Amino acid sequence: MLVAVGAVAVLAIAVAAVAMAVGRLESETAPSVYELAGAVDYIADRLPAEVTARVGYDDVRTVAGWHLDWFASVGLATEYGIELGDSAVDEGAVAVADTDAAIDAVVARALKAGGPEPVDVVCICELQMQYLAEIGAIGPSEADPPGD
Repeated sequence: MLVAVGAVAVLAIAVAAVAMAVGRLESETAPSVYELAGAVDYIADRLPAEVTARVGYDDVRTVAGWHLDWFASVGLATEYGIELGDSAVDEGAVAVADTDAAIDAVVARALKAGGPEPVDVVCICELQMQYLAEIGAIGPSEADPPGD
């Protein structure tokens, strides 16, 4: 009898602990983790045929890296394991990326390095932004009305 009461008590405590943990985790947003290999595959699979005739996977990887470098230089990217947001951002603050400035910077870097053509760079950067939105790393743009 005492063993049965003890087992019920242990089970009740376990259920309560799990319920509390689930409740706490429901309110937390899962961090978005960018994986370069996954992004390169995503971008390369969606590039128009005329762009894929001029660029390869290495070019996509390079341009995607330059694009990420720009985000890091303006404080909108962190290393793996370091969260951007919550405690890293002031309450009520919204981080906004100027995508035109990002593309301009990446195109300039490509021209300086003798990289892909500007139109190819723009295609790669736009697809990378789609990838970032798909993995939940960025929210809607200012042009997107709420609810879309």
